[in-house]
Amino acid sequence: MLLSFDLDHTLMINPFRRWVFPEINRWLQSHFSEEKPVNRLIREHRRRLSNGAYPEAYDWDDILCSVVLEHAIPFTVRELVEKHACVGKVWLFSDVLPAMDRLTQAGAHMVAATNGFTRYQRPVTDCLGLTPYFGGFYTPEEMRYAKPQAAFFQFGKDRQVIHVGDRLDQDVLGANRAQQISVWIYREMPSDLRNLPITERTRHPLFSTCLNHRLHREGVPSAFHETCRPQYIICSLDELLKIWERELMSK
Repeated sequence: MLLSFDLDHTLMINPFRRWVFPEINRWLQSHFSEEKPVNRLIREHRRRLSNGAYPEAYDWDDILCSVVLEHAIPFTVRELVEKHACVGKVWLFSDVLPAMDRLTQAGAHMVAATNGFTRYQRPVTDCLGLTPYFGGFYTPEEMRYAKPQAAFFQFGKDRQVIHVGDRLDQDVLGANRAQQISVWIYREMPSDLRNLPITERTRHPLFSTCLNHRLHREGVPSAFHETCRPQYIICSLDELLKIWERELMSK
């Protein structure tokens, strides 16, 4: 059995939103008249997703080049990530390292499974001390697929994968499509759900309310809601060891 983790907003906060994109925007403003020309990158990202070009949608250097064809770019996105991947600009959620230590002690085999390219993620996981926990690093440029494509989860080979992530439309949907075990980490979970045993949460009426609210926020059409239902919902990584042990017992 393999335990795979999304990274951004599941384990850590990367520097894109607060540091990388604002720096790109300042440079773009010298060439484009609009207030937020960095939105051109976001639109190109979404265009690629809508066209099914999933791996290409996460290649931010290529996206930047395609948006600024007529200008020489004095930096790469990779260089900006490396510049801003430092303490104070990136951080871990407080439950991450204790949970990773407990899972390691329990013999869990853990990998990173993220839509962020390795060159944008490794500087951050290296800075935060996460990298040594992972026996593999699976990303779109290596897999040639991206979440929620089922083929992305081929990294599991013949092993059952428990995949943990914060996005229903990527992590949960992708794991479900690949017939793997989906775990939604929902740190804003209401106390009425928190107080229930892990195995009972997805049967509570409040779960459906939380699920539909998040799916609406992620822009998922209601017709797809059932395919985005996780098998487990947790509010903290502290609860993950129980799932790992439960699934091992059920094999």
